[in-house]
Amino acid sequence: VFFWGLPPGRADPPAKRTDPAMADASDFSAPYVQFDGSSKLRAAAPARPPRQPERRSTFAGWCGSCFGSSHLEARYIRLNEARPTTRRFARNTVVNTKYNVLSFVPKVLYEQFRYFFNLYFLLVACSQFFPPLQIGLLVTYIAPLAFVLAVTMCKEAYDDLKRYRTDLEINRELYTRALPGGGHETIRSKDIRVGHILRLHANQRVPADVLLLRTSESSGVIFLRTDQLDGETDWKLRLAVPACQKLASDEALSRASATVYAAPPSRDIYEFEGDLTMHDEAEGGATQEPLALENTLWSNTVLASGAALALVMYTGDDTRSAMNTSRPPSKVATLDLQVNLLAKVLFALTAGTALAMVAVPFISRAALYGLYMSDLTQQLLQALLDLTRFMLLFSSIIPISLRVALDMAKLVYKVQMTSDARMPGLQVHEQENSKQTTTRSLGEPREEEGGVSGWYTRFR
Repeated sequence: VFFWGLPPGRADPPAKRTDPAMADASDFSAPYVQFDGSSKLRAAAPARPPRQPERRSTFAGWCGSCFGSSHLEARYIRLNEARPTTRRFARNTVVNTKYNVLSFVPKVLYEQFRYFFNLYFLLVACSQFFPPLQIGLLVTYIAPLAFVLAVTMCKEAYDDLKRYRTDLEINRELYTRALPGGGHETIRSKDIRVGHILRLHANQRVPADVLLLRTSESSGVIFLRTDQLDGETDWKLRLAVPACQKLASDEALSRASATVYAAPPSRDIYEFEGDLTMHDEAEGGATQEPLALENTLWSNTVLASGAALALVMYTGDDTRSAMNTSRPPSKVATLDLQVNLLAKVLFALTAGTALAMVAVPFISRAALYGLYMSDLTQQLLQALLDLTRFMLLFSSIIPISLRVALDMAKLVYKVQMTSDARMPGLQVHEQENSKQTTTRSLGEPREEEGGVSGWYTRFR
């Protein structure tokens, strides 16, 4: 209400809509389309009542207007209008960081102490604050654990800072926006909004999910690299919308009147439903064309050839790329898991040994002198205290120095590998098993690479 002047639950649907299922199948069969002066748009199919957007409560609509809607909904976009949509959608920002200022310490501590090795030494260190359980200098139990936690927190902070800088660089990428009525301006990637028309060039990353309106080729064909989206290295063919490609020039497109319907955001990168209605102000009519996958460019793909004008349909968390990407997990090296398993085995051995050393004398005394109910409780408490002391004495069998040595070795090897002048352009390609397979290129080796099956390097 306050931002747009219209009720949040209202949208302006186009005057006419047709069912995409009624469209002629021949519109999708030809991979190459040649446009000439005699080309005409096909006649609009019989109109049916327009799809009405799902209504939301006033409070939900106000929150969506203020902060960007998280409600997955279809959208109607008016071409070359000062206000292309009546709602505000997700911001076009990339966020890959794992922590923020408030969550950094709690998350790191949780990730460290959810494994038995660190939790065991935390309990051992805490036990030394109780005088009956003190068996040595307090610093000898706290210092190694504090060192391990400090190294881990510094490493996590450094990695997350690099993610933040990468996100900042991506969000500040510059793009050319074509203005309604002609002209252009330069905007940053994070300032791109639904309804903007962008001018994309060869070898430029597509910053959002867009609809291909026009290309520099007369046939309306361009090629796209999608290896960062689906892992496939072959180029994909894309076609401009015929109604826009046949216009005389880019300036004519900037003055055209049209409405685009786009289905709600989806994770499926191989499906798209929508249509474009071109309004003829001179004759007062309108023609409608169905849209398909070959008319779209998904976010994080790269234009392989030519130049294009594209209409932004989905931004930020609503893009296919973002919906198929999960938060970066906290990974643990295979070697750390093996050390954690060995610590459990050693703990079981020490617990069994301590139990035997307490149980044998207790049973022997009971056999010789018998058990007196008057002091049975005191004897059991003393036996439990002796058991705890023996387990603390045997805690040195589980070497925390091994964890310290491993963390230091990983840190040193990581610095040496990334700074080695004989290995320029080191890249690691990692495939994640998910519904959509993705390939990520990491700028430096990670500590869990000792357990992966493939490691690819590139030398220049």
